[in-house]
Amino acid sequence: MEFTTIASGSSGNCIYIKGGNTTLLIDVGCPMKHVCASLHELGSSIEDIDAILVTHEHSDHINRVAQLSKKYHIPVYASELTWESLPFYDDYFRWERHIFDYGMEIGDIGLDFFRLSHDAVQPVGLLLEHNGHQVGIATDTGMVTPSMYRKLSNVDGLVFEANHDTAMLQHGTYPLFLKQRVSSDKGHLSNAQAAEALAKLAGPKTKHIILAHLSEKNNMPQLALQEVSNAFTSDEGTPNISIAPRRAAHPLIAV
Repeated sequence: MEFTTIASGSSGNCIYIKGGNTTLLIDVGCPMKHVCASLHELGSSIEDIDAILVTHEHSDHINRVAQLSKKYHIPVYASELTWESLPFYDDYFRWERHIFDYGMEIGDIGLDFFRLSHDAVQPVGLLLEHNGHQVGIATDTGMVTPSMYRKLSNVDGLVFEANHDTAMLQHGTYPLFLKQRVSSDKGHLSNAQAAEALAKLAGPKTKHIILAHLSEKNNMPQLALQEVSNAFTSDEGTPNISIAPRRAAHPLIAV
């Protein structure tokens, strides 16, 4: 399998996954031009995309889903409740609204899903599998749910949220209501929460972790990287940890 982020953060999110002859995008919240250019950098193209998977209905994850889907005839998958909340719901016929199902497969990639805790109608994380290898995707959650621990333990690769530094958020410029929203159980994971979770989740198979959805105002890449790295007490078996760029593609990772 191969995976990476194409964009990450409140300005737009998009993740690239390839397994065998199947290529998927998870969310498309960034400009279509950027997606196409990034795919070219990764040695792929928009014509290679077999499906777009939507994790939840927030605009930074769906802004360009319909535009990309309609122009290039790419199927879109989401949970039933998420579909009903999408602003482009009525632009798709009933049979075009593909619904997530446990144990489903899209081409060569098997998919499983797990609950997140976010202020969306039915936010989900994803576990993608091909040829015995697994990649987990978990962003936009205010807490680490029990199903996250069940599904993501000892997977080969992870894209995992480290949204904010707690002190930067507390002392930053956000209004109080927004600080409370971000730090709540329905908001986003802090660096400390990500570090604690990843130290438990990572196992002998876990080789790569991309820290994603970093806040532009309430975090810094070096803070997130340091706090998560410090959670691993030994260099032996420590996975490679990197940061998802906000507006550029992360280098492609193979597992």
